[in-house]
Amino acid sequence: MKKFAALLVLVALVALPASAMAAKAGDFELGGYVKLHTWWDSTSLVNKNVSVMGATAMGGNARKGAVGAPGYDGRFRMTAQDTRFNFKIKGPDVFGAKTQGYIEVDFDGSGQDPEANVTNAVQPRLRHAWFRMDWPGGWQILMGQYWGVFCNYWPDTVNSGPLFGHGMATQRLPQIRVTYKGGPWTFVALAGTPGDEADNDTFGFLGLNAFPGSRAYPGGRTCMPQFGVQATFEKDLWGKAAFFSRPRGFSASVSFGIQRMKYDEGVVIPGVANTPAGTALRTWGQSNYANIIAVAQRNQTETPWMLQGSMFIPVLPTQTKDLKNTASVQLQFYVGQGLRAFGNDFLGGNNSYWEFDSPQTFFTVANTPVYRRKLMKRYGGYIQGQYYINNEWYLSYLYGFSKAYGVTQASNNWLQNNAGVFNGYEFATSGDPIKFIQEHNASLFWRPNKNFKFGLSYVYLNQNYFQIGGQAGNTHSRGDNHRVQFAGWFFF
Repeated sequence: MKKFAALLVLVALVALPASAMAAKAGDFELGGYVKLHTWWDSTSLVNKNVSVMGATAMGGNARKGAVGAPGYDGRFRMTAQDTRFNFKIKGPDVFGAKTQGYIEVDFDGSGQDPEANVTNAVQPRLRHAWFRMDWPGGWQILMGQYWGVFCNYWPDTVNSGPLFGHGMATQRLPQIRVTYKGGPWTFVALAGTPGDEADNDTFGFLGLNAFPGSRAYPGGRTCMPQFGVQATFEKDLWGKAAFFSRPRGFSASVSFGIQRMKYDEGVVIPGVANTPAGTALRTWGQSNYANIIAVAQRNQTETPWMLQGSMFIPVLPTQTKDLKNTASVQLQFYVGQGLRAFGNDFLGGNNSYWEFDSPQTFFTVANTPVYRRKLMKRYGGYIQGQYYINNEWYLSYLYGFSKAYGVTQASNNWLQNNAGVFNGYEFATSGDPIKFIQEHNASLFWRPNKNFKFGLSYVYLNQNYFQIGGQAGNTHSRGDNHRVQFAGWFFF
């Protein structure tokens, strides 16, 4: 009865439809945790998940020695917005299959890191909402919002969303998912909603009812789903080690995802409204960016894709549930392009850029420098080692990184002579793309029982840009952030 009363409170909180109450009270299982996360950063330029350093509303700049000193003040924060509620719903047998549903919310709906105010009224956010059918013999169908195929191996850190954009994908998408489990093998295939992440916008001269540039549903307008496939092998070969405080045997997985993106014909002109910052785009310069006059983009369709391999390896194994003196290593590596579509890149000019194609007549303007959009190619991943001192205390070290590759450094004489482009460089962007980013994360955890967990960690984030200067006065091409953080969880 208590669980049913708690469920009613949760349903009211997330405004679920009345049809969700069709199951009986005894068919519900309530779960989740309350979490307090507190931290100190050496700068004011990162959010609570240490995702990426960036400019702040106070004028901060992510590079060392940069103009905009407020960004390099330290900052102390606390938040409880990572608190989560979930409940499982067991349904009747349908078509010979066992059925169940799952709904989970947290309170990140107000953004990753809203400024603190008197009430700190953060808002609920839907994380997962799915139902599935399981048949004898290993077949399963899931429909709803759930993880993509890149999120099976999760680093154990104090902050939520570890290595977001620089080593670990964080992707939840509405999907239809088919799974087959046979022996140590699991195979997954999904068709889900395509990501609409876009940057380096253009302003389209496309008529009264046209979409404004390239930002409007670039994934959805291709009329194709995002596809994902995965194959996993998992078996106790020589013993198990701890994975989030539970024994797990050796596991290896390969995942692949792909979709399409449609970008409209458009142009960027200095000083014209609705173009990025109302200014010219930028290209390579002498340790800084140099402005170019204009960019025209033709209609084009691009293909984001991502390939990932993951492993969990017991190093000091156990044959029982006793985790004392056990150790493990997690390895994950990925490569792809346009990785924002899979939750593994950054906002702000990092997902794509432009490369000069040829001078063409754009509408009625002859000799317009026409560019082709290129999706940013990146590779990266992480390694995490854990050692359990005993069943309550354990240590963790995590290193993750992401690096861009294949970005053009080519020059063209026509650009230099006719468009005023410094050295005729063919690269162009409206953002300030990151070349390389890495994170070191060392943690000590104490879990005295199944209901409580505490963690203390030190994090170092370092990111390097293609150029020294994104703003005037910069003297370095990199930025650094140091963090000390603590969190406490109460699981229920």
